[in-house]
Amino acid sequence: MLRRLTLWFLSAALLTLVGGMPSVLLSSCAPTPAYIEDDCHVYEDLGLLRVNPAGALERHLRIQAAFKVCPPEQGLAEITRKRIELKHHAISLLSAQTVEQLQHPLRAEHLREKLLITVNEHVLKKSRVTDVFITEMEME
Repeated sequence: MLRRLTLWFLSAALLTLVGGMPSVLLSSCAPTPAYIEDDCHVYEDLGLLRVNPAGALERHLRIQAAFKVCPPEQGLAEITRKRIELKHHAISLLSAQTVEQLQHPLRAEHLREKLLITVNEHVLKKSRVTDVFITEMEME
């Protein structure tokens, strides 16, 4: 949203410099969603994942995550239907992490962000994950 707003202001400034006036002084960048985000469901049925970090076959990362999906009904239905795809992409992402990355003080936050992006880009098409909750994480 910030990126769109910045682009709009740059366009308006350019029009002003060349003698034009922006036709709309204030507008929103996206339509208001037809749902309230607080009503969105949390999908918790992925289960516990256990993967080997990259280059460390003797180590294991055990992790469990939950995903807040919107819009409420459609989002939950889509992520439930795509559970196998979700699990595949989550395992691929997690097993690509090195032991060093998994020992970083902000490792949970980094994994949370990567999972959110991965699910939105590769799994869901008609809905979006708006938040990821790491509910369990352990390196063995």
